[in-house]
Amino acid sequence: MPSVAKSRIVVLHLTKYSDHSLILHTVDSAAGRRSFLVRGLKRSNAVALFHPLSLLDVVSGESPKSSLAWLREWEPAASLPGLRGDRTKAAIAMFLSEVLYRSFTTELADLSLFDWLCDAIVRLDAAEGSVANFHLWFLVGYAVQLGFMPGEAVEPAGMFSPDDAALFQQILHASFEETMAIPLSATRRQAFARRMLQYLSWHLGTTLDARSLDVLHAVLA
Repeated sequence: MPSVAKSRIVVLHLTKYSDHSLILHTVDSAAGRRSFLVRGLKRSNAVALFHPLSLLDVVSGESPKSSLAWLREWEPAASLPGLRGDRTKAAIAMFLSEVLYRSFTTELADLSLFDWLCDAIVRLDAAEGSVANFHLWFLVGYAVQLGFMPGEAVEPAGMFSPDDAALFQQILHASFEETMAIPLSATRRQAFARRMLQYLSWHLGTTLDARSLDVLHAVLA
């Protein structure tokens, strides 16, 4: 008999499966990294619900005859109009969803990390004023959530320059509003983001080649 479960998900990526079906790659509150089959998508507004970093409350089904769960029901857990309607926020969401898609692989639930992700997404959507530093705030927070801090003995020497280490600490100890107000050039912002991706890559044993960073840089420049 198929089993049914309720959970909340963060949408990371879509893969086309057929003309009216897709594979939805997510972070699931109950199961960590998880993919779902979504069938019967004949209306474009249904697909629009699965934008990068959308938060959905879902009912999923699972069968011992299939390795892939499927979504039976879904509805927005938050409307997030900013991520859909604001060009800068949409570009940030695309970049962060790619980072999570390429880095978050654990299939174990981590409610503390999941709650932090949801809070960050809602905060991005609701933020007023400039959010040009948001992805830096997110990358620093994500590293800390994963348990990584620059300067650990296991790290190769010189992974962070003194300037990068100082900026990491500044963001770590500043409030969200203070971080958004740090004056950084577009070039400095992109360089620090790349350093953070290299830092996460080293700790996670993978390569976070987030192509959407260049798109984000062009939007923020």
